[in-house]
Amino acid sequence: MKRILLTSADYGLAFGVDRALRELIGAGALSAVGCLVVSDLWSREYLPLRDAVDSVRHRTLVGLTLALTQPHQPLSVRGRGQFGDVFPRARWWRFRGALRLLPDEMIADEVEAQFACFEEFYQRPADFLHVTDDLLAVPALARVVLKQAGLRRWPPRVVMPQLEPRAARRFARLAGECGLRVLQRGPAFPATVEEADHVHHVRRRLDGLSDRTVVFCQPGEVDDRLRRAEPRARLDTRSAQYAFLRGSTFPLLLMEKDIFLY
Repeated sequence: MKRILLTSADYGLAFGVDRALRELIGAGALSAVGCLVVSDLWSREYLPLRDAVDSVRHRTLVGLTLALTQPHQPLSVRGRGQFGDVFPRARWWRFRGALRLLPDEMIADEVEAQFACFEEFYQRPADFLHVTDDLLAVPALARVVLKQAGLRRWPPRVVMPQLEPRAARRFARLAGECGLRVLQRGPAFPATVEEADHVHHVRRRLDGLSDRTVVFCQPGEVDDRLRRAEPRARLDTRSAQYAFLRGSTFPLLLMEKDIFLY
């Protein structure tokens, strides 16, 4: 028996995505969701999520997806002063991080602002922290984010970025020094429309994972907002993953492989 945390990290991205995630929570097909509080939908969509989570018998983790890149906009005063109406691309953070030229105080303020926004609406602390675009793999940025999360003493868990083994050990050590526990990261569901590929993913690629390893997926219903935000290939992937996770094959595969989501 093993347990994975099947997680979608973009609640708040679009109404179609949010509806799909709430349906999967109700069906017991999703272990966790990460919330994009920088989205203008968060103030309207937090309550349906909380109702969906509270209505099921199993515990679904609800965390914060920290967004620091386009197309999202900063919440903090310092963030808006630095970037205006939109964050830079991920490569800006990686380049500046390599040169040790990141605006540490602004990052700390933005992290705090997004935590505060989550708690103001959801009225509960986040169960975990995830950072978009794998930016926690940038050591200079990770130090600031983890320190700020550690000062709050909540959430107690942070999702590991994709790192080679030596860097992963350094990251886990830094998180521990900040009072945080690391959730290991497993292989995400493939960006494909073929159900056979998703079946193969569950049957083969989830073998050997540690307990409570995070496995990301991106299910969603395609709506007009999502069409404007994402390319056609991503939309097709979302629809295919959504169909697979709510279909009859997925729960049978979980039983076959002795995998639990809770």
